[in-house]
Amino acid sequence: MKKILTAILFALAFAAVPASAFTMDVQGGIVNHVSEMGKFNLNVFGHWWYPIDQMLFFGVGTGYQEIDNVGLIPVSGSVWVRLPIGSRTLPVATGDWGYLFGSDHQMFWRAGGGLDIKNGDYSSIMLMGGYQFLDHDGHGYAYVQAGILIEI
Repeated sequence: MKKILTAILFALAFAAVPASAFTMDVQGGIVNHVSEMGKFNLNVFGHWWYPIDQMLFFGVGTGYQEIDNVGLIPVSGSVWVRLPIGSRTLPVATGDWGYLFGSDHQMFWRAGGGLDIKNGDYSSIMLMGGYQFLDHDGHGYAYVQAGILIEI
């Protein structure tokens, strides 16, 4: 219960973001057991970010995942770090920690990275991948996704 309460409080802490600090992303892809990358399990994820500066974002995320024909809705606290290497294409590191709601509900965490390809001053194309771990199942999953980031 403490883990759920902590996740909810973390999400509420970022709910009152000023309008001038609006940043969000939407990504879609697949998530699979590490040993079974041939299967297709839908993974759609989005975040609402609070930018500390141009390189560091904190926020909340949610979406929809299917793992072995079980639909799950993740809710998480998130961090996004752009690494200062490059000009138009920047490497990024990201992490999420939260709870999966559904018939197989449980805590999860994910860590990943990828490329942030700048379209202009306020948008980017993202190519991401990483590792997701489910607490009760004790299984690891790999994810690959692509999406768009909007900064205003």
